[in-house]
Amino acid sequence: ISGTTMLTKSPDRLLIAEYIAQFVEEAGIMKDGFSFQAGAGGINLAFLENIKRRMKERNIKAKFVRGGSTKYLVDMLEEGLTEFILDGQSFDLEGVRSLRENSNHLNTSPFTSYNFHGKGNFASMLDVVILGATEVDINFNANVVTHSDGYLLHGIGGWQDCMYAKCVILAVPSFRDRVPIIVDEVTTLCAPGEMVDVVITERGIAINPV
Repeated sequence: ISGTTMLTKSPDRLLIAEYIAQFVEEAGIMKDGFSFQAGAGGINLAFLENIKRRMKERNIKAKFVRGGSTKYLVDMLEEGLTEFILDGQSFDLEGVRSLRENSNHLNTSPFTSYNFHGKGNFASMLDVVILGATEVDINFNANVVTHSDGYLLHGIGGWQDCMYAKCVILAVPSFRDRVPIIVDEVTTLCAPGEMVDVVITERGIAINPV
């Protein structure tokens, strides 16, 4: 259990989470049988709470959600809002408990789910994935491994694999610690803009016209 599994309290980040859920609903992605993946960061956890409320209001059930599991995903499974959790890693003790107790909370391997040549390639089945980034530029190119100083600070994990989802949303604040996240050109190119569909900040929603 770590700080990454805490729901954000930042008003700006809560607004971003609301924008994400609004977009997913109004773009027609949120419908019976849809699937999504969201990480364990504060914005993504707030998004889960927002999408959960919207799904309840419209009586919509997801086919599966892709984890990293947290208590927020577990709640959705146990409340009947998703049929399955396909879990690559558990971020908190509720995720561990659910793996033990819920037969529809399935343990999966990244070597299956992110294997482009495998039948269990979940990344390409996802209707929408919500990811973070350290930088995004005006051409929708994205950086996730370095900051503007060029220092390598993050492992990339399955971030690039998730780019094969049907809709890729990058949810980022405009600034972190007074450093701009939306830039003219990314310091390190991790994903070309053609793979990014939507960028959402506290200032609004930018849809890639390409």
